[in-house]
Amino acid sequence: MNIEPRKLHKPAEPLVKIATIFRMFSRQAHPQGPEANLVVGVICQAIYDCLYASLVEKSRAWNFLQDERLHVWASTVSLDADFIRDVASKTGYMSKEPPHKVIKKKKEAQLA
Repeated sequence: MNIEPRKLHKPAEPLVKIATIFRMFSRQAHPQGPEANLVVGVICQAIYDCLYASLVEKSRAWNFLQDERLHVWASTVSLDADFIRDVASKTGYMSKEPPHKVIKKKKEAQLA
């Protein structure tokens, strides 16, 4: 019996699309303008990378969203960093624990 692992461990889909999160953050950003859209775009890219990027990029994005850098970026457009983290986790893009590499166990040589 062959079982395809992709069917068993399909990642959960987020509740909303990243464009919806971008629009929500853009409407709350102050002052409005292209610079605010750029900052919101950087934050939304980090949220998106927490789910869909490679393992290295997931780790970088998760670390960005958890440390002081998010607060610095969010404060430039008057957004709250804790609110951004809540949105990212409740919509299904960011997990509570950091992404980590799955360690495969080595097959031990059997002595006959």
